[in-house]
Amino acid sequence: MTAVNVRNLRKTYRHRGKEYKALKGVSFSVKKGEMYGLLGANGAGKTTTINILAGLLTKDSGKADILGRDVEKHEEWVKDRMNVGSAYTWLTGILTVRQNLKVYGKLYGVKDIDRKIDELLRQFNITNLQHTKVYRLSTGQVIRTILCKTLINNPPVLLLDECTVGLDPEMAQKTRAILKDYQKRQGTTIIFTSHNMLEVETLCDRVGIMHNGKIMVEGTPKQIRKLAKKKTIKIDAIGPMPIARALGKLDLDIIYSKKDTIIFHAPEKLKLPTIINTLVGEKFDIIDMNVRKPTLEDVFIKLSKGEIRGKAK
Repeated sequence: MTAVNVRNLRKTYRHRGKEYKALKGVSFSVKKGEMYGLLGANGAGKTTTINILAGLLTKDSGKADILGRDVEKHEEWVKDRMNVGSAYTWLTGILTVRQNLKVYGKLYGVKDIDRKIDELLRQFNITNLQHTKVYRLSTGQVIRTILCKTLINNPPVLLLDECTVGLDPEMAQKTRAILKDYQKRQGTTIIFTSHNMLEVETLCDRVGIMHNGKIMVEGTPKQIRKLAKKKTIKIDAIGPMPIARALGKLDLDIIYSKKDTIIFHAPEKLKLPTIINTLVGEKFDIIDMNVRKPTLEDVFIKLSKGEIRGKAK
């Protein structure tokens, strides 16, 4: 079953006679129970997409459905069945953490609100802050409070926009684990936006990489990584000539080299035994070798340079 369906979504901002096309025909769908990552640099269109799905912005054209209902025509119905979390979510500073969560719990008609709040405070390790006014919290503490708010109503659909910004590495890791566990237990559909490549790669079942208002490639993290095609290899070896000369007949994209060290991109078809045998045949002693497979970041950089087009297969 499709939980979120977006087709040819377009949005243009107008200011002082100037136009900025934020979305230029964005299309994707998310299955029920899937975590879908929208990845891209600032200004790519991620937040605009989330805000249209959340009912905070109106689209110029296109289609945006959640759980089979148009987000504009059935706004209240949709909002009752989802929640939104962002680093920029508004909380009332003069209210305490617990008071803020209680307000949202009542808005969503949550039964046994206090029990639910206690559970969330424990999960995000902020029970000791429950009676602290929000304006006194650090950035990371505010983010954890916002994450509690997003789960207060056990939403079937969850929209998370840069929701781990400001968390220290340990808490960010714990938050990812909580979200993944929650998704599996509740069967929740989650759209997760970020410019943190590793975070999206770790969390998401499928990923769409946005650039200049479009989704340029889409697929599982593994499928998208394959688009980079080249692995990065570093070799330290001692021999009778510069190492780059010894490997000169191979199809290498050299990033750095000096006499006994080389770093290069190698095409997928070039296997390690070929590289090793070439060096051994030239009387080299290999001291160290490190192979780094392509990452989502590699694909993103190539996309921004126009070196990759089309969708992951």
